[in-house]
Amino acid sequence: MGSQGGMCGFSRVLLRRCLRLANVLIFMGGLVLLGVGIWTLQDKSFPSDLIRNSLYLNTARVLTAVGVITTLISVFGFYSAQKEVKVLHLTYFVLISVLLLVLGIGAVLAYVFIEQVELTMKAEMISDVRLYDPDEPSSPITWAWHTTQSKLECCGMVTPQVNTSWEIWRYNPILHPQDDQVWSVPLSCCMPDVPCGIYSDNITNIYTKDCYDAVKEFVSSQSAILGGVAVTIVGVQVLGIISSLALFLSIV
Repeated sequence: MGSQGGMCGFSRVLLRRCLRLANVLIFMGGLVLLGVGIWTLQDKSFPSDLIRNSLYLNTARVLTAVGVITTLISVFGFYSAQKEVKVLHLTYFVLISVLLLVLGIGAVLAYVFIEQVELTMKAEMISDVRLYDPDEPSSPITWAWHTTQSKLECCGMVTPQVNTSWEIWRYNPILHPQDDQVWSVPLSCCMPDVPCGIYSDNITNIYTKDCYDAVKEFVSSQSAILGGVAVTIVGVQVLGIISSLALFLSIV
């Protein structure tokens, strides 16, 4: 009996250490998730008004919120690892299981977005070309085009009607007024620090990359980052769930 009691005590010590380690990793993962989510919302959200798909930003918002909750639950888990109180371990087990489910859904949404965006993005961007208004720089569509073209170093997009991406701007009613022979491209198409010709009879030193391809690659890679971080943290949370459950079952 004494030997069995000693083994059980040793096992619980080992399980407590595993749970503490798991929660340190979960805490760090929560901070990473929070940081990636905020980074996406603050610095990588500019194409959202062009693609007209809220799933991208909603996924980032969900993962940001989960990052905050993850750090808080990991602190609670670290505390429960210090105590041999079954109700604490049961509470932690339920909370971390629910969080794992939400995070798993967030990871799935990130990868679903990659597939979904290709089905609708081109039509939305073509529509946004016509809505672009250089006289309204604060307009969401105008701002999104300016930021996208400047940051991704692209100009317009190729469609069946045009052979080069920048020519799509001739279909904008403000840049190409009716009956005018000469039309222009947005200033955000210009390369920095060099003289730029924005009129159709003298196009010089502008970006020639297709914005559709650039945006598709950008949002796909960003969604893959969100999904990859989420999947990694799900794996760490599984370790916390197993350790917590094992410690719960070992307490008499």
